[in-house]
Amino acid sequence: MSFRSDRLNSEMRKVIADIIENKIKDPRVSQMVSVMKVEVAKDLKTAKVYLSVYGDKEKCETTFRAIVNASGFIRKELSSVFTDIRSVPALDFRLDKSMEYSSRIEAILEEVKNSDDN
Repeated sequence: MSFRSDRLNSEMRKVIADIIENKIKDPRVSQMVSVMKVEVAKDLKTAKVYLSVYGDKEKCETTFRAIVNASGFIRKELSSVFTDIRSVPALDFRLDKSMEYSSRIEAILEEVKNSDDN
């Protein structure tokens, strides 16, 4: 990736995180949402937004659906920040399961360590 696209991905991640945290007033959105990564396509038409939502499974799904429903609002807010882009990319939200995966691996390693000690 080029420096410009890396910088755009990073800036978009920061702005989207700020919008979700401070501007979305939907009560279904929990405060435990992190924007892990943003990947803007080379043609600037689409952007994959990877979210990590903390909490129980039901609350995570509700929060994720609320954010997906607010994607038009988020895109409108992005257009006011990124005025140098002709059109703001369409946002494709995805759940980032890396934290869940790493904690599961950690638990397995701890279990193996404990069984080796015995």
